[in-house]
Amino acid sequence: MAGPSTGPNPLGATVQTVAPVDRSEAAPGALPYVGLAVVLLLWGFGPPVSKLLTAPPLTASFARLWTSSLAMLLLGLLARHRPSWATMRGSFIAGVAFGLNSLVFFTALSNASIATITVIGSLQPAVVMLGASRIFGERLNRRVLTWTGVAIGGAVLAVLGAGASVHTNALGVMCAIGSLLAMGVYFLASKHARKSLGAWEYVTGVMLWASILVTPVVALGGGLNHLDAIDRVDWFWLFVMLIGPGVGGQLIMGWSVRWVPVSLSAMILLGSTVVAIVAAWPIHGEQPTLVQLVGCVVTLGAVGLILQGR
Repeated sequence: MAGPSTGPNPLGATVQTVAPVDRSEAAPGALPYVGLAVVLLLWGFGPPVSKLLTAPPLTASFARLWTSSLAMLLLGLLARHRPSWATMRGSFIAGVAFGLNSLVFFTALSNASIATITVIGSLQPAVVMLGASRIFGERLNRRVLTWTGVAIGGAVLAVLGAGASVHTNALGVMCAIGSLLAMGVYFLASKHARKSLGAWEYVTGVMLWASILVTPVVALGGGLNHLDAIDRVDWFWLFVMLIGPGVGGQLIMGWSVRWVPVSLSAMILLGSTVVAIVAAWPIHGEQPTLVQLVGCVVTLGAVGLILQGR
């Protein structure tokens, strides 16, 4: 295996990198895929739980990111770890992308149904595959590409099958597209950063950069003036987001993505679309139709077949 090297970062910065770990020597077995399956469930509950927050979108985004950052720093202090400049430098691009996603995602929730947001987000594997091919030279076989197409088609069917029950506006669509692109960059930057950073270092850096990014935006948008709008119920749901889709999901994803091709990671997490649509039924009364349920089964079945092949 090649030793450490310093060279141009394909995502824009010059950082100290190490050669990718040979997966045959790392011997994590199926655990990274199990981890991604857990993240699939946690992230799937993210949109419907986030929509329970009554605080303004900018205020909610600010509170969610800073509570996550403080939690990661506290865990680091307990474990006697502190983020270094190398950590902050290596996680910069992913942190900015995650922060931008948080801003547009919460705005999208206020202007579009969860189903509309998830169908646009279902195109993420295609975006990541394109980037992974150019940046990391990842090549997926015909079988994986075929089932990826089937899964994306199922996700689209799962949303369009809602018919007249799906309501959105132009701002909601634009923000959902912005979230799609930001998360695509986040996945690609995560794969690169994890070559040289541990999972805790990486997630801590991402949360700190994202929090720093959103703070001036929230201040200019008046979001800091509405911190008192976060009531006890909102704080409860923020805590749920913190230990679930937030810190919990990010740590598991941050560890797993090192051992799995990034394009395949995005493909597996497409299953969170199904979880979000199904969870929105009891939580928000967005009852799925028979066509939507068929789409959900198709998506989960395709993801399952891809995992079976690993």
